[in-house]
Amino acid sequence: MKTVSFRSLGARLSYWIALPGLLVLISVLGTNYYLSRGLLEYYVGELAQATAASTAYRLETVLSRVEENADALALLVSSVHMDETQIRTTIRAILSNDRHIFGMTVALEPHVLYPGIGRFSPYYYRKDGGFAYADLAVDDYDYEKWDWYTRPKEANRPLWSKPYLDTGGGGVLMTTYSTPVRVGDDHRFAGVATADLALDWLQDVVRRIHIVETGFGYIVTSDGTVIAQPNPKHIPAPLESLRGEQKVSTRRGLNPDVEDSREPRYFYSPCHYQPGMCWTAVDALGRTGWDVVIVAPEKELIADIDALTTRISIVAASGLLLLPLVVVLVTRWLTKPLSLLAQATRDIGAGNLDTRLPDPVRRDEIGSLTTDFSLMRNSLKNYLVELRETTAKQERLESEIQIASEIQRSMLSGAGHADVVQDDYQLYALLRPARSVGGDLYYYRRYGDELHFIIGDVSDKGVPAALFMAEAITLYTGALGERLSPAKILSRMNDALCLNNDACMFVTALCGRLQTRTGDLDMANAGHMYPLLKTSGQTTKLVVEVGTALGLREDAPYADVSLQLPPDSLLLMYTDGITEAFNAGGELYSEQRLMEFVGVSEVMRPGPLGDALIQDVEGFSVGTDQSDDITLLVIRYGEP
Repeated sequence: MKTVSFRSLGARLSYWIALPGLLVLISVLGTNYYLSRGLLEYYVGELAQATAASTAYRLETVLSRVEENADALALLVSSVHMDETQIRTTIRAILSNDRHIFGMTVALEPHVLYPGIGRFSPYYYRKDGGFAYADLAVDDYDYEKWDWYTRPKEANRPLWSKPYLDTGGGGVLMTTYSTPVRVGDDHRFAGVATADLALDWLQDVVRRIHIVETGFGYIVTSDGTVIAQPNPKHIPAPLESLRGEQKVSTRRGLNPDVEDSREPRYFYSPCHYQPGMCWTAVDALGRTGWDVVIVAPEKELIADIDALTTRISIVAASGLLLLPLVVVLVTRWLTKPLSLLAQATRDIGAGNLDTRLPDPVRRDEIGSLTTDFSLMRNSLKNYLVELRETTAKQERLESEIQIASEIQRSMLSGAGHADVVQDDYQLYALLRPARSVGGDLYYYRRYGDELHFIIGDVSDKGVPAALFMAEAITLYTGALGERLSPAKILSRMNDALCLNNDACMFVTALCGRLQTRTGDLDMANAGHMYPLLKTSGQTTKLVVEVGTALGLREDAPYADVSLQLPPDSLLLMYTDGITEAFNAGGELYSEQRLMEFVGVSEVMRPGPLGDALIQDVEGFSVGTDQSDDITLLVIRYGEP
């Protein structure tokens, strides 16, 4: 059988590349103009929207600072109860720190904030490089009738006013941000704090907007009033003075198909200041209700599109003549290195990872493929080395976790499982973590005729809970040396655990002390479940006043509950790993089932009862993973 050579592949590639290439180039010439128009629409749209958004951002930065200053002034006036001199000083200080604010005042509702003061409105504004003062509380001005006072009073929220000519103070075209001053628990209206923004600043901003050759931007209010524009001739309606009622189309009017929303909008509409169509972008300006409008004429881009189409057509025609010859030569030149690469990859596929690959001769796909094969071969070799190292590290990590688990168990009385039989008491303890290490704890120690014990549950699982549990055990054993009552032990543990507890972890705990000669029992509770008391006649919950979990609040109070255990009675304490164990159906083991099991059991020895209870929990949750640490502590008072 004749072997197909790589040269035959090159010939076939030449044919199947050249023929479709000719067809594609011819199609490209026919569709180029329409694709260019689509590119134009995308480019201009992105540019217009970006310009609108960046302008809005610059304006919002200043407006937000103005709003913050006015809000701060209102808060100071309502909460600090400043006198008239302090109010004036504060206004001048804010004006000195914010050059964008033209003027500020605090206009008070008569006899509300200060019962002895009627109309009060000191107004400071910029003039000739300094500050000028005007009293707006004069009868001629009557600030209580101006929109900047009445609208926020009626709406009971901060508002920007419509542009207006201030005749009582600065005498300039401006807009005012007014925020209510509220006092008392009922937040009664006591006046407004205002900050004025001169419109000539906005005029400077829109003059700096440059998009294409004659594109421009302007700012319009929610009711269509133009407040800043570079050229009045460019606005849909003639703009002669802001004192009049001249309007431009609102957002819905600019394009009826665009819904009225505060999201940036972009659309295609007729130009109002010259023949043709324009691209228009609109972006909302914060809480002012204003819009930044960017307009770019389409005709300025048409000439560039036509010139680009002509140049592409010339290049494409030349390519049509040269394409077949170039394809034949290039494909033969490109496919030659593939034979060397194919031979080397066959050796690698056979398992010889040390096979030398040919050096890439060109920086193209074939050269990249050669480099990639070399990287793949090296990566595979490195992966095998790293896999061996990772396996060794994983084994060491598992060994360290096992050591940590053993250390944690060593901190517990009986190393996590105890079955103690004494003449005057018997005790059973078990801790089974859900992971290698866990957050449950128990501990017991006998001092003479006193048996001290504790059981607890940390709020987390795994290593963090284990560390917190170790700290709690250490604090408990340290407090035992001072022979404190259970309540005082919990109090001392709580104060220590609250220190540097940035993770807000906590421990619920039951702490107790049993007099083994008399049966007197003292217990304190830090947010833990009530223990169960089983006597020969019944099983009940032993109500121990619940205090705050350890580690949440310093100086939390804890109380001792004292009682006397009858002889041969059992005290059973547990964590929620028992009552919240799930079965395959998603049901909980529950406190009710626990009480029923303990109540019907005839076993009165801690060891057998504890083992039977754990077996019952395991049987209930068969088929599911242990979801939480399980801890059980059973104490029997009396002779064996």
